[in-house]
Amino acid sequence: MSPATTDGVHGRAFRQGRILFDEWYRDLTTAHATGEQAAYVFVMGSLAEILRCFDLHVVFPEINSLQTAVKKVSDRYLSEAEDEGFSPDVCGYVKADYALQLRDGEHPRGRIPPPAIAVLTNACNTYLKWAEIWERLYDPPIFTVDVPQSRSTADSLTGAGFDADRRYVEHQLRELIEALETVTGRRFDIDRFREVLRHTNEMGRHYRRVLELNAGTPAVFDAVLEG
Repeated sequence: MSPATTDGVHGRAFRQGRILFDEWYRDLTTAHATGEQAAYVFVMGSLAEILRCFDLHVVFPEINSLQTAVKKVSDRYLSEAEDEGFSPDVCGYVKADYALQLRDGEHPRGRIPPPAIAVLTNACNTYLKWAEIWERLYDPPIFTVDVPQSRSTADSLTGAGFDADRRYVEHQLRELIEALETVTGRRFDIDRFREVLRHTNEMGRHYRRVLELNAGTPAVFDAVLEG
């Protein structure tokens, strides 16, 4: 690979990622201004594919809180939350988001719309308590998916136990779809869902390929600065 080609590739993931981030926050800012509906979710188990079928803006409070640190203003948000009574040892992500809500969604990258619904899982107890804050502030529907967990990996991936767990989660997802239909006033479109899943699966395949390529020396991208 020539030096010119190398220069073109180096840093491209960072540049393109920044463009996507800017677009993401512009959309959220527009949603806040126009009153378009948003769903608050967490990074683990966001169920974004289902939410996209209802044209909900998907808000990741963890990412918003992290970005206040990236933009070097998190200390202001944390101080405001602690002034409201939050203990210094409470999760900083929660406190930054709480201060953001007190600021009517004001964020260094734009403005975040309030939740029309919050969707979470039982993966972290903090998620449950965090959602209670939004419930007190906005009174949106809070939908918690109870994901069965087992300490025995082998038993949880096969057999009758797995089938029972799968049916249990499937029933909850059907309930989520009904809740989303109520919140948005729209019907679930299975063809739209299939389309969104195709995009997700394609992205997953490309990401897996990137990881395979990055096993080489030199690596294709810097996982710290570009990952």
